[in-house]
Amino acid sequence: MKKILLALLLALAQANAFSAAPGEGRAAPDFTASRLDGQPGKPFALKDLRGKVVYLDFWASWCPPCRASFPVLDKMYSERKGQGLEVIGVNKDQEPAEAAKFLAEYPVSFPLLADRKDTLVTLFHVKAMPSAYIIDRKGTIRFAHLGFNRDTEAQIEAEVAQLLEEKP
Repeated sequence: MKKILLALLLALAQANAFSAAPGEGRAAPDFTASRLDGQPGKPFALKDLRGKVVYLDFWASWCPPCRASFPVLDKMYSERKGQGLEVIGVNKDQEPAEAAKFLAEYPVSFPLLADRKDTLVTLFHVKAMPSAYIIDRKGTIRFAHLGFNRDTEAQIEAEVAQLLEEKP
């Protein structure tokens, strides 16, 4: 009987942990974080982007799909930032030099954040690299993606366009 009760409690705990994970239709968890390049001044805060569509991208230097995604995301950001799109890259490398080497080969113009202690990775329950959350103007996660390839590229473009067309 104790084993059954213990198994039931464990199952409930896992279900609660899963339901707490941010996903489509849930409010994006607010956070503050340091910029990857160590820019002085105010830390980045997600709440400061309310009213914009946010593509929150988790990436790492060792991730081959991240190499493919960066030029696409940078192009999308450049073309659509005037329409209200923000792309934010969250780097999870432990060593700043690894991220710097990656960025020397794949430079981007969108803001980059550092997540050396996996605080944001844990907050968003990131399971794969890259992982992305597309957040609407009200702060709700509308789309989530694991990985990146040519098929997801077209889907992401369509999802971003849809959210940009919605009124704030």
